[in-house]
Amino acid sequence: MAFRLKTGEAVSSDIRRIVLQQLDRATSELTSIGDPESDQAIHDARRRVKKIRAIIRLVRPVLNKAHRADPELRRVSKMLAPVADGQGVIDTLSQLLKRYRRELPRKTAAAIRTDLIDRSRQIDSKASKQGVLEKAQMTLRAERRRVKNWRLRAEGFSALAPGLKNSVRRARFAMMTAWLHPSAQHHHTWRRHVKNHWFHVRLLSARCGYRLQPYQRQLEALDGVLGEYHNLVLLHEVLVSDSTLAQREVGRCLRIVQRYQSELRRQAQVLGIRIYSEKPRRFVRRVRELWDAHQP
Repeated sequence: MAFRLKTGEAVSSDIRRIVLQQLDRATSELTSIGDPESDQAIHDARRRVKKIRAIIRLVRPVLNKAHRADPELRRVSKMLAPVADGQGVIDTLSQLLKRYRRELPRKTAAAIRTDLIDRSRQIDSKASKQGVLEKAQMTLRAERRRVKNWRLRAEGFSALAPGLKNSVRRARFAMMTAWLHPSAQHHHTWRRHVKNHWFHVRLLSARCGYRLQPYQRQLEALDGVLGEYHNLVLLHEVLVSDSTLAQREVGRCLRIVQRYQSELRRQAQVLGIRIYSEKPRRFVRRVRELWDAHQP
């Protein structure tokens, strides 16, 4: 079932339904580790945890106090990150080879790919020995019991408006910080807030007559650009610390990585200007109007 609120349903019960569904699916995906298919499943499970955390942020202003924090879900996301990120970095290497094939010899790219695959196997082995999946499953099952007791102090769009406004405000602030002080950490923070905002818009889409879909696609594109930027940061770390390449080749690859990062920063700025030119209060007012216009 799609990640969206159903038209005609009470927001509080529908929010619980979606969170419980995401918890169940994430738990079922954490079954094995050590091959591309299972690593993709772990990536999907971590993405579901991010969706749940985004929902918590959306309804936090009206959520019963005992459930506003999500330290356990944050811990699960952090535990799964090394396994979940592996394939993304390899895919980014393929993009580098496609864009800079004249500057990046296939032999060099193949050597880096081998380093990444070896590193991924080591990460998988370590995660398996530490029982990461079992710990994550246990935590998600415990969270399921907590979510059943969620209570919201408001219904309808009023339950979502404060969190939605905060979501846009944080993303705009993170964007300006990343522009003024470009760093890996600031761009990662920006991406985190963009992803939350994107998930929030996806949730609201059906209740707003799908009129937010063009905006949703822009957010998805921005999340993709910032995600690629994050993968380049991870690739940079591998080249600096774990690469078997000669120092000269490492230096060449790092220069290519930096060029691609500069290109992605420009793309992110263009998308960011389009998306966040509207002030948070005005955005929430527009969404409320769409919400009210499409209620049964």
